[in-house]
Amino acid sequence: MLDQSSSRESIPDPVDLLSLETKARQQPTFVQIRAPVSVSPVSIGPVSIGPVSIGSVSIGQVWRKLCVGVCVLAVVAALGWAMARFFLEPAAPTEIAAAPRPVVDLAAYPESGTSAPEMAVLPPAPPLSDDLQTALREEPPLSDPAAFGILPSLPSTDVEPEAPPSVETLVRLGKGDTVARVLHRLGVAAEDVGNTIAALASYVRMKSLPIGQAMTVKLQPADEAGAKPVLLALTIRPEPRREITLERDGEGDFSVEEEIFEVTSKLQRAAGEVDGSVIASAEAAGVPHQPLAEMLRAFSWDVNFQHDIQPGDRFDVLVERSWTSDGQAVDGGRVLWAELTTGGGAESFSVYRFKPRGGEEFFYNSEGESVVKALLRTPLNMSRISSRFGIRRHPVLKFTRLHAGIDFAAPPGTPILAAGAGRVVQAGRNGGYGRWVKIRHDGGLATGYAHMSRIAPGVRRSARVRQGQVIGFVGSTGLSTGPHLHFELHRNGRPVDPLSMARTARRARLGGKDLERFRARVAQIDRARKTVAAVENQEVESR
Repeated sequence: MLDQSSSRESIPDPVDLLSLETKARQQPTFVQIRAPVSVSPVSIGPVSIGPVSIGSVSIGQVWRKLCVGVCVLAVVAALGWAMARFFLEPAAPTEIAAAPRPVVDLAAYPESGTSAPEMAVLPPAPPLSDDLQTALREEPPLSDPAAFGILPSLPSTDVEPEAPPSVETLVRLGKGDTVARVLHRLGVAAEDVGNTIAALASYVRMKSLPIGQAMTVKLQPADEAGAKPVLLALTIRPEPRREITLERDGEGDFSVEEEIFEVTSKLQRAAGEVDGSVIASAEAAGVPHQPLAEMLRAFSWDVNFQHDIQPGDRFDVLVERSWTSDGQAVDGGRVLWAELTTGGGAESFSVYRFKPRGGEEFFYNSEGESVVKALLRTPLNMSRISSRFGIRRHPVLKFTRLHAGIDFAAPPGTPILAAGAGRVVQAGRNGGYGRWVKIRHDGGLATGYAHMSRIAPGVRRSARVRQGQVIGFVGSTGLSTGPHLHFELHRNGRPVDPLSMARTARRARLGGKDLERFRARVAQIDRARKTVAAVENQEVESR
């Protein structure tokens, strides 16, 4: 082993070597240097430094390589430390910088490619108050969602599919129909049909519902093949003032509600000129069917609608009708007053509705005389006279003889009315008269009706009939060339002209307190019709 002193002598100091090299350059003297000692290559970490010649001038290269190796090691260590912090450590919450943030008005430069101006800097925000800073420090961590009103998500459940939409339909009862049959045709289950009828039984008289009765049915269509639709609701109005509603609740049971509507009476006036026929003209003016039939009957004792009506004749009628609060007509209406001109305005007839004490409500003229005569002027409505009373040539027998009555041409099946109240003395076949009915009236009068197609039920010998009752129907039985009614009037057993007799028939007349009440009623109706006429005129002027 060499001691330190000997080793120092054998290896010159680097400083001495440099000084010697400098002197040698200045003075060209020859110096003898010992042979250099071979040194093994030095390996520092992953960097290998080549052999160092101690006695050579390349010692600077050794230091440079050593420094490069150290720097490489330092860079590798720094990269490893940074990667470990990035991938292994959690990201720290970002602090809000207190420095002002630049703001750029982007709206001023909407187009891309436009250079933005120098950004303006907002002034620093004012310092937070102590209370606010304390609240921020006490703010719960983000890991507690309940502190911010965020509820934990519930486990998902299966959502039931929505029920198919319901369907409403309006149905009407046909001939032979019932509510149960209609529901069966709609596919409702038999159990629901039975429960529906049972629930409605206390509110609706099922057997008395008329043909054409309307019902609104609400159904839920079947959602599966082979299933039946479900009845949800049913609405029926058996009377104009009553509406019955049946509904199914959430448990499948039916409940029924009844709504009663208020009823008020309203006056309606219709007037116009006869164009063609009284019926067609009155219907065009808006006269309801029931009041129109009353008007025709009231004038039938004085007016022959086939012959007395001329161009220029007019009609005027005041109708009272009841209505519900939702606009449904409760009844067909009734005539309070009516007026009709005949002969192109040559004559005028007016009637008022009145009910005397102990009597029936009907029509009287302005003098208090009943329009009802002992006999109707014509036993057919809207017929025409095809042959009058007197001597004529018989169309079938081809010889001249007395035509003892009046022929009224009318379509087959037209109802024939009894001209007056009385008792039937003949009803059946009677030679050339065909099917024949004869009625005996008071005062020695009798009427006969021939060539009927059939006799009405209940009309037989000894039966009593009232005036205007249907006793048969127009036909062409017996010696007849076509469908018509042969009408005869006998007075004390002898035939007379029915037209002349009808004009002189007796009328009933009011008297005493009935007459006083009638006159008060006439004044009341006259005021009402004048008020209605004034309102109608105002409506026309406002248009």
